[in-house]
Amino acid sequence: MRTVLDKMAATPGAANAFLRTSGALFAWAVDREHIAKNPCDGITMMDGGEHEPWPQHVLRAVLAAEDPTVRLLAHLLYYTAQRLGDVLRMTWSDVATDRVEVRQDKTKKRLSIPVHSALSAELAKHERVEGAICRTPRGAPLRDDNARKMLKAFSAAAGAPSVPHGLRKNAVIALLEAGCSTAETASVSGQSLQMVEHYARQRNQSTLADAALARWESKP
Repeated sequence: MRTVLDKMAATPGAANAFLRTSGALFAWAVDREHIAKNPCDGITMMDGGEHEPWPQHVLRAVLAAEDPTVRLLAHLLYYTAQRLGDVLRMTWSDVATDRVEVRQDKTKKRLSIPVHSALSAELAKHERVEGAICRTPRGAPLRDDNARKMLKAFSAAAGAPSVPHGLRKNAVIALLEAGCSTAETASVSGQSLQMVEHYARQRNQSTLADAALARWESKP
């Protein structure tokens, strides 16, 4: 198992997901006495495998950033719950209506997502030109490496260095905390139900408790 994981060192997130899945499978096999020992026992997760959600104060700050490129990028990442690469490929024709049309590069899924009102308001601040939505101040399509640098620099300046993918986790958590089911959330993010459940572990307990009590007290 360690040999297999070592070969996946360049993609720690995938390696950790493989370790979790394999560990669960082997645990099942041990429980039913098909094997004597779980080969995943004692193996620790790789560093860098998890993308933490942005702290709430940094999330609020980036959605109100003075830099229009950073602000637009953050809105698209957060309010569509998509990967950075898929966001950078979005064109204005993909948001020509009240929906965002997405074709995920990794999964090849096609998604049609309603445009959140906050995203609609942000899009209205930018000139609609042919091609990519996210552009540099000079008008060139924004590249992946530059987009990452911009968001990392912004979050670092706010005191909480974060990566772009963390905003996707923020979006999934926000949907779940709003009372959306796992299936409803997955229909927006395009993720598997298992991945949404994994993200769900980082929901805010206090927020969920507030929602639970509000529903309880609203019952006749």
